[in-house]
Amino acid sequence: MATPDYQTLKDELLLALDTHIDILKDASYIQAEHLDGIMFMMRSFGFMLDRAPKVLAAEDPEEMNYQMFQYYSLLTELKYNLTLNFPYAKINDTPLLDIVDSFPTTYEKEMKSWWEATTGLQVCETKQTIEIKEFEY
Repeated sequence: MATPDYQTLKDELLLALDTHIDILKDASYIQAEHLDGIMFMMRSFGFMLDRAPKVLAAEDPEEMNYQMFQYYSLLTELKYNLTLNFPYAKINDTPLLDIVDSFPTTYEKEMKSWWEATTGLQVCETKQTIEIKEFEY
């Protein structure tokens, strides 16, 4: 399993940013009781995508690999947290988990392998307290 090249990862990151922007511009109906979940999701996206503009501007393949490993890992964490803590929350009557599922995860396995090969550390998907088969890749 080869690590995707810089341009391939760049395209994936740009798609993630575009998906996030679509959420922001299309959020026309939010119920007050769902705000906690929505705020949690938006803060999570902030952490996931915070470095993205700098990484895209730098055109550094190692930084892109790290950015995408971090993005995929945090996206999976977000899915777990929404499922466990905010399963009821919606924007425009769409469950947050459905919204998060629209974010790209094309190279998640490859970036996990890259991280393990680069650092010598093993990524353990079972570190969560609950296992949800739908989130496995």
